[in-house]
Amino acid sequence: MERIGKKELHEAIAKNEGYILSDGTLNLRHLLPKAYDLLNYYELGAELRAEILTCFNPVGDVELDPQQSLFLYQYYDDAELNEDKWYDANYLWNEDVYNFFNFISPDGYFFGSSEGDGACIGWFRYEDEEDEEE
Repeated sequence: MERIGKKELHEAIAKNEGYILSDGTLNLRHLLPKAYDLLNYYELGAELRAEILTCFNPVGDVELDPQQSLFLYQYYDDAELNEDKWYDANYLWNEDVYNFFNFISPDGYFFGSSEGDGACIGWFRYEDEEDEEE
């Protein structure tokens, strides 16, 4: 099987002139699973994925398979954010995830919120001064 990685993420970002990770929510219950799934798909940040996974508890008889979508586990109420890990989850999102995603950003792009919509989060092109003058 061919390995997916940072190169493929860069290609997806460039092809679409950006990449929206999440739109319309600032809820960590949604954002961390979306970040986990992206990291998992592109086979990036194994340690970061493991840290995100520790913030979620399975519900009932469910066992969380680290290769499956954490977002879908959360969406179908098969996983929940551990309230005792709220501080850790906030730190992971606001520091570790943001820093990692910015570190792996392709040239000309940054990871963060779009201008004018703080709940639209992903990779966006840096605005050139020349573009602003036009």
